[in-house]
Amino acid sequence: MKNLIFILILFSNINIYSQSTLTSLNFGKNNDFHSTRSVLQTITNTTFYNSNNTTEQTKEIKSYNTQNNIVTEFRYDGEGNLKQRLTRSYDSTGVRCIGRKFENWHRYLGHTIEIAYYNYDSKGYLVNVTDKDQNGNIFRHTDFVNDEKGNPIEIINFKGNQIIGTEKNEYDYDKNEVIIKYFDINNQLMNSQTSKINFSKSDPADIVNEYGDIIKSSKYEMELKYDKFGNWIKKKYSTITEGKIVKKSETTRTIKYL
Repeated sequence: MKNLIFILILFSNINIYSQSTLTSLNFGKNNDFHSTRSVLQTITNTTFYNSNNTTEQTKEIKSYNTQNNIVTEFRYDGEGNLKQRLTRSYDSTGVRCIGRKFENWHRYLGHTIEIAYYNYDSKGYLVNVTDKDQNGNIFRHTDFVNDEKGNPIEIINFKGNQIIGTEKNEYDYDKNEVIIKYFDINNQLMNSQTSKINFSKSDPADIVNEYGDIIKSSKYEMELKYDKFGNWIKKKYSTITEGKIVKKSETTRTIKYL
């Protein structure tokens, strides 16, 4: 009975995942490489350092189209078990993503599939996303209201015809900040947060290297090594709290070019 309750809670948590402002701001942006040289595949291995002095390893294998946008992504745990597979489809330009298939292999739920379809307006701005399960049933629909820059000022998530949550955003482009307000099904404010609009854009106090990457801010620091094309192949990430540097992860990436 206890396992059944756990599975039901887990299944519920998976299905209430919805489109968000932070994912939308990064949607369709290719930040994987500095160079324009065509990439065939990357293999990324990461070690995470946890607060309880344990470590966790992951592996990702990604393939790319001629525009260096991700086509397939395989995610493995530290024992080499396939945990997730992500497949994206694009329009004729190879730039605009029009569909996404997400497969998950879970200990309790087994193999599950979610498929998303993306629709755009005449300006090329994302206006809605439809999510279907592996049986082709729609379990979520999301509408976007965008500003003149194409960033969402309102995101409305539906389950059937019922609104299950809304995000409303206020942008300050000069400060590179957005205030995100979260509303429940009754349009009551639940929470709010302030975030960067563009996380790759540096603040005045940040230290930036010759490639334009932020290697130190007030909250973190990065050690990066690049290949001859200016794309990173090693990364060490640490947080800074009250002047104390805490190592969080180390990553290596092998890049196969066309």
